[in-house]
Amino acid sequence: MFGRALGTVVEQALDALPGPAARGVRLVAHRGFASVNPENTTHAVTRTAGADAVEVDVRRASSGEVVVCHDATVDRVTDGTGRVERLSAGELGALSVHDSGAGVPTLAALLDAVPERVAVNVELKERGLGSDVDAAADRVENDVWVSAFDPVALRDSSLPRALLFDRNPRENLAIADELDCTAVHPSVALCLGTRTVRRAHARGFDVNAWTVDAPGVAWALARRGVDGVIADRPTVVRQP
Repeated sequence: MFGRALGTVVEQALDALPGPAARGVRLVAHRGFASVNPENTTHAVTRTAGADAVEVDVRRASSGEVVVCHDATVDRVTDGTGRVERLSAGELGALSVHDSGAGVPTLAALLDAVPERVAVNVELKERGLGSDVDAAADRVENDVWVSAFDPVALRDSSLPRALLFDRNPRENLAIADELDCTAVHPSVALCLGTRTVRRAHARGFDVNAWTVDAPGVAWALARRGVDGVIADRPTVVRQP
């Protein structure tokens, strides 16, 4: 009884403080809010109008198109099996992501479905995709930036860049400097457990933390000064 009452008091105290939205923290829909939508699909991105940006992952299909899929295989997310690189865009589009009826889309098709004023973060899961992503981004009015764990993959693109990392923050901030990144995407653990946010800001980077799964975590990150949270559900950022 006391524990529940204390929890309510803590929640009320948090609600009374400036939360992430009030602090201007941007909300990035991770894979199109993967906890509530079929991830990385056109259906998912059409439901992200309340977010500031949507994050998606890209690879190359056997037929040459850039397609939107996080994993190297389709086994986890679809009713099919096999490696993305061995399936054509047509075959990928005919699959059903999480039994939704929505297939694995091409990047071009997905970008066409993103709501107006929602920016797009394209994570490069492979090397050699940058120029194709640049060309796809040129076709839409939405702001687009690229991110990757692999510095070589980022060098292929002329779009604004963000380096992803979950370890060695000093080394990775130096790499981001070398790549002329505009932002860095450190893990939640690095943002909360180290001075990564402060050091990144000192170098002139925006900081978007991944992956945020609870309002309390988003609040703690906002207190740390992050610029954005990459989240699987829209409710992690409470509106002011």
